[in-house]
Amino acid sequence: MQIAFIIIGAVVFLCFFAAVFDGVLNFGNTVGMALGTVYIVMGLLINRLDFANQKLIVIIAVCLLFLLVLKMYEIYKVGKTTADSEDVVIVLGCRVKGDKPSLALIKRTDAAYRFLLNNPEAVAILSGGQGKDEKLSEALCMQKLLYDRGILKDRLILEDKSTSTDENIRFSLEIIEQLGMKKEAAIATSEYHQKRAAAICKRYGIKSSAVSSKTKLTLLPTFLLREMLGEIKEKLVRHS
Repeated sequence: MQIAFIIIGAVVFLCFFAAVFDGVLNFGNTVGMALGTVYIVMGLLINRLDFANQKLIVIIAVCLLFLLVLKMYEIYKVGKTTADSEDVVIVLGCRVKGDKPSLALIKRTDAAYRFLLNNPEAVAILSGGQGKDEKLSEALCMQKLLYDRGILKDRLILEDKSTSTDENIRFSLEIIEQLGMKKEAAIATSEYHQKRAAAICKRYGIKSSAVSSKTKLTLLPTFLLREMLGEIKEKLVRHS
């Protein structure tokens, strides 16, 4: 039992620590590494407990790990692309490093680019403001990426005031309403982000579909866990 806990803890820790090599250190992999460390410590200490307490710890640890994996899988499976021929695609912003797009932003823009090629009459709302460490807005950065690949600027509408996913969608809805379009849109974002984006769209009465970009495998656990924690936070805030 001791060895099993240590091995599980080490695997969990390494799954989340791997993201550090790609320059990612956020709440997701910090919590993941902490969880792995807890399992390792439990493995080192479990033989000091009596049988009844050992049994209790094992049940709690197994249930926690099962629920964590299940919830992360639920978030991941929603990320399948479902969009077809919507008139508008909302591209959700992601970090700009100085004036350079992050890998996630490039991939989201790539997904939107493919959608726009397949739907030449569609327009894109590029949603994302400018953070304190960003030299330009996420929206403008995406516009440059798409324009450089041949998408005309009159198909690219900037929403450059938002600072959160909720604002991305809420401010984009205002643009949709101003244009007199129906409340229906494809959402271009990372696969791990689609579940939360769809829930926000539903809250604002938007019929949404997914245009998903793929995340590097070593980064996926980190962002899935961060999304799970983000969902929990949003539910607590809405009900507080």
